[in-house]
Amino acid sequence: MNICAILNENQIFLDLKSGEKEKVLQELVVRLKEKDLIMDEKTILKQLLERENLCSTGLEKGIAVPHTLTDQVSEPLLALALVKEGMAYESVDQMPTYVLLLILGNKDSPGVQLKILAHVCRLVKETEFVERVKKAKSVQDVCAVLNEEERKMG
Repeated sequence: MNICAILNENQIFLDLKSGEKEKVLQELVVRLKEKDLIMDEKTILKQLLERENLCSTGLEKGIAVPHTLTDQVSEPLLALALVKEGMAYESVDQMPTYVLLLILGNKDSPGVQLKILAHVCRLVKETEFVERVKKAKSVQDVCAVLNEEERKMG
């Protein structure tokens, strides 16, 4: 799997403001709406927050993977956002979160979202992806780091 094949450059945001989880997620979905990548940001935000209420999607090493299955997308939609100052995200390791990798999957084909989630978890565990992405200066840097780190996984 190649994340950058799914993650287009207009779905990468390098400047999300730090804040509470709900506010940061809201900023991210509003930006997706502004780029016409989603139609109903309120529904998607509600679904993401419902998922977060079940169990935080904050992993370790500074990344969170907010995700939900929705009828608002026909194909999986990924967005990557950097919160340069870090934020509290109720992560597994209780450390600040700097990278959000949002995954919106279609309710009718949940298997694709699960494959993406498994791939991202492996990427975080086996590579220096998060540390390297935190230093990215451009959208192109993010994709270059992703491609390099994915190649290391084989």
